[in-house]
Amino acid sequence: MTMTSTSRSDRRSGAETRAEILRVALKLFTEKGYEATSTRDLTEALGLTKSSLYYHFRNKEDIVASLMAGRRRDLDDLVDWVAAQPRTPDLPQRAALRWLDGTTPDHLRAMRLAHANQPLMRRLAESGKDVRTAFDRVIDLLAEDGASAQDRILLRMTFDTASAALLAALGTDADPADVIAAARRASLALTQATTDRAPHPSDASA
Repeated sequence: MTMTSTSRSDRRSGAETRAEILRVALKLFTEKGYEATSTRDLTEALGLTKSSLYYHFRNKEDIVASLMAGRRRDLDDLVDWVAAQPRTPDLPQRAALRWLDGTTPDHLRAMRLAHANQPLMRRLAESGKDVRTAFDRVIDLLAEDGASAQDRILLRMTFDTASAALLAALGTDADPADVIAAARRASLALTQATTDRAPHPSDASA
């Protein structure tokens, strides 16, 4: 068993092994629970030795930080995109939909992990490794000059609909596609409130 696992991991590149660790860890953390998932659970599911796992990640918290870092890079890309756009009234809507269109089932699993492990997320926030605290840059770019606190809260809510939809779907049989579709409809409604502009019919039917 050990020889088979070792040879299988040897055939993977370092980047492939790291990606597989993240994928399996996210699955175990959301299904079994972060605290309840041991290092042994991870190594057995991956077919790796502990030393191989520790070569890529120092500990479980380091794995979660890496999971969140991927979405942080997506946010950096969004900031660059918004900054390059003309300041049209529909920019908040286009930006919110762009963010949602990049949301995958794995992103939803990461959100579930974050919701269920607030102390861990606070530690990551203090080290600047979470996504929510970095959203101020997006809001600063999208908010009108002199925007009120309510206006800024509404803008932030347009990007937070996937998280809200995920929480609302707990205990239901909704699948990730349902959650993302509901979040998209909510973002359309919220950006209508922030821009005073009716959504395009093609958006409303999407």
